[in-house]
Amino acid sequence: MKKCTILFLYIMAASRLSAQQVPAIKWLQNYSDAVSISAKEKRPVLLFFHGSDWCPPCMQMQKDVLSDTGFIFFSADKIIFLDVDFPRKPPLTARQLKHNEALKKLFGLPDEFTQGYPQVVIIDAAGKVLYQEKGYAGEGPAKLTAVINNLKIQIQ
Repeated sequence: MKKCTILFLYIMAASRLSAQQVPAIKWLQNYSDAVSISAKEKRPVLLFFHGSDWCPPCMQMQKDVLSDTGFIFFSADKIIFLDVDFPRKPPLTARQLKHNEALKKLFGLPDEFTQGYPQVVIIDAAGKVLYQEKGYAGEGPAKLTAVINNLKIQIQ
């Protein structure tokens, strides 16, 4: 029953796409900014740890889930998005790399990207982890949509 409800919500959001313009996901790159907005707007923060130009599962998740118009329509006003990218080309600035490395340590991610990337971490405004999962097995947007839907119930 729960899966049917989530699927229904996703289909409804996707079906409204033809009538309305799809909102854009605004990706932040600074943790402090994301947490500040989270506290102000009472929305959780989704941190997406990935290697955008070299990690095949990361690129696939970006394509299948985070760029999916139905997912964007459903989540854009429910979640604050924080991009924690570790690209190879062009490399990050030293400041951004230090920031992203500190976030890896803060959330207990492995130093090496060979172990379970991408990772999605969803936190509340206080930094409490509400959800964390490593890897992407091609589930599409339905799984993350269900997670976000369940989090909204917990947060309210």
